[in-house]
Parts: sequence; C-alpha cells; structure tokens
Amino acid sequence: MSRKHKYADSHISVVTRLSADRFAHITKDVVDAAKTLGVGAVRFEGADRGRTNFSVRTMAGFYELMTFHVTIADTSGGSSGRSHIDTYKTTQQTYMFIPLSPKSMNGYSVYRKFMNEVRAAVLREDPGAQITITERSA
Repeated sequence: MSRKHKYADSHISVVTRLSADRFAHITKDVVDAAKTLGVGAVRFEGADRGRTNFSVRTMAGFYELMTFHVTIADTSGGSSGRSHIDTYKTTQQTYMFIPLSPKSMNGYSVYRKFMNEVRAAVLREDPGAQITITERSA
C-alpha cells in the first residue's frame, strides 16, 4: 500500500454560533458562488444528515480529481464542522520510471481555496467563530 500524501489529512475545523443548517448552506453556497475556484471545478454532490459532499473535477467536469465532505454537528451554542478528504489522485514527473519530483495532489489548490472561502463566509456571519485550517498533520 502506498503512503498517504502529505496533504491527505488537510482540513478546516469550525466552531460557530451559526446553526448546523446555516453552516451546511454556507458550504454549498461557497461552491455555487464560485463554480471554478482554480484549475478545476468544485461540484456539490449532495448532502446527507450532518454531511455535505463535494468533488473537484477538471474544467470539462468529466474527470474526478478529488472527493471530500464536510461533517456538521449541532452543539449547545451553535454548530461545529470539519472537512475530510475522501479520495484523491496524485501525479509525479518521472524519467524512465525514475521519480524526478515529489508527488503533487491533483485538485488540492482548489480544495485549499474552498477552505479559505468557507472560512471567510463563516466569519462574515459570525466574527467570533473559531476556525482552524490545517494543511499538514504533525
């Protein structure tokens, strides 16, 4: 089994006074407001109870680069949420099967922009929200 990519555990954690429903709508609204956040497009793939699902795709939308979801839970003072990368693809430059560069995670720049946009949107509605974006685990 191959090793996880260095960004595989990247996530945004949010604790806010907003309701869980409002926070879920914010995650969807961020994608709807900016259909293309970078190299690829983010697509809303649906929602389950306490979870919104997304995918990062190529500009044409046919090839899936990454899937991720945001888990959302009610708390006594509002809601909390955390994103999770479910699947991803990597690329690496090689010459005659010899690696020349580190592996890069396809679609990660779009996911990073998604996390930053969610952070900004939550802070607009709840300036006291506690938000942490973690790109690498220790």
